[in-house]
Amino acid sequence: MKTQLAELVELQEVDSRLDELEKTNPHAAPGSPLGARAERERLVAQRTAIAATVPPELLRYYERVRKRHPQAVVGTSEGCCLGCFTRRPTSMASRPGGFETCERCGRILIRPGSPAPG
Repeated sequence: MKTQLAELVELQEVDSRLDELEKTNPHAAPGSPLGARAERERLVAQRTAIAATVPPELLRYYERVRKRHPQAVVGTSEGCCLGCFTRRPTSMASRPGGFETCERCGRILIRPGSPAPG
């Protein structure tokens, strides 16, 4: 599961870069400046490769949460979700795939001490 969470964090970083590219250059599609289009194509290819390594159930959940929250994967600190800052009860919610989620905002949670991606 730790590897899958690291892959989700990496996927989230690529998605954030794609979002930023879209904001700064909304025409990073065919017909746009070559640099922006090439960067977008590189990021889309990278996203596709990462997404292929994530179990389908986890990827679907990530994408559903990301529609509401740009950061779908967040850490926890002292029992609080760092996405919505809600203190989590002692019994933590867990999805069938074994990943933990915040009961309030639904974000996927990374516990302290989980390995950082890379």
